Amino acid sequence: MQRLMQIKEKLEVIEAALAEQYPRFHPDPAITDLVTELKDHVQEERKKIQRQHSRGELSEFERCFIAHAINDVYQSSIDKIRRGSKPSDHMNFHIFDSSSTLTYWLSRIKDHEDKQN
Repeated sequence: MQRLMQIKEKLEVIEAALAEQYPRFHPDPAITDLVTELKDHVQEERKKIQRQHSRGELSEFERCFIAHAINDVYQSSIDKIRRGSKPSDHMNFHIFDSSSTLTYWLSRIKDHEDKQN
């Protein structure tokens, strides 16, 4: 769960920075660096969880929720942002979409935990 919260924190920082520029985006190396860092972080988490899965180290919960959430967040939008991209409507859309996807998974996890209790 901590993996998802780290991604959420990174997305929130980027969303706030993009919101300050909206609707007239302009080049900002700080935002570009944050997006590249997010992309690298999520890719690394995907690799880690895939390695853990192949070694049988994931719990059922991690396999069913965390692994799927990380893959979905990455593939739905983060993968579509190029490294070094400048702030734009395109970037804003994909960051928002990634955040929405993550929110969906967090709500599914909460629902699952509520049913377990």
